Amino acid sequence: MCRLVETIRSEDGRLINLEFHNERMMRTLFELFGLKKYIDLAGIVSVPDSAVRGVFKCRVEYDKEIRKTEFIRYNLKPVRSLKVVEDNTIEYNYKFTDRRSIERLWKKRNECDDILIIKNGFITDSSYANVIFMDMSGVWYTPSTYLLPGTRRESLLRQGKIREAKIGYHDLENYTELKLINAMLGMEDTEGIHVSNII
Repeated sequence: MCRLVETIRSEDGRLINLEFHNERMMRTLFELFGLKKYIDLAGIVSVPDSAVRGVFKCRVEYDKEIRKTEFIRYNLKPVRSLKVVEDNTIEYNYKFTDRRSIERLWKKRNECDDILIIKNGFITDSSYANVIFMDMSGVWYTPSTYLLPGTRRESLLRQGKIREAKIGYHDLENYTELKLINAMLGMEDTEGIHVSNII
């Protein structure tokens, strides 16, 4: 089995949303390896001096044990358009380092910046993020048919900032815009993408 990874936002030396990363790691270790381990990344991951100012992506690779930790300076890449791609067999329930199934779909994006993956007629995720959609009344929804249970997604759901709904491809006309969210991207970090830019 290939390694798993947690990607954590490090902002001026502070690791963001750690409780949700701890939860996901513990759940993953139990479901894949049958291990009941208490994980506290705050006591495991040390921010190096080179990453105490600015925004960094902290990557923690692990299997039954933590194998590698690295900090990479984060540069936001704007996404203005998404290509719809369909795959009814794709599975990505756990955050593996092996992303070949997603990379294969990403290559179909043509001139678009990213992809929007449809499975069995329902919206899941982009190539690297969960998605949220704003309806006509300004309420944000995230698909219940996601591929990966993202930590930012879970945080926003618990805060009541987004709601979960089953969103089919043909339901897009009920929404005005979407945003990409993941450990590195909060709701306020990017501009909305108009649904007309979903190709």
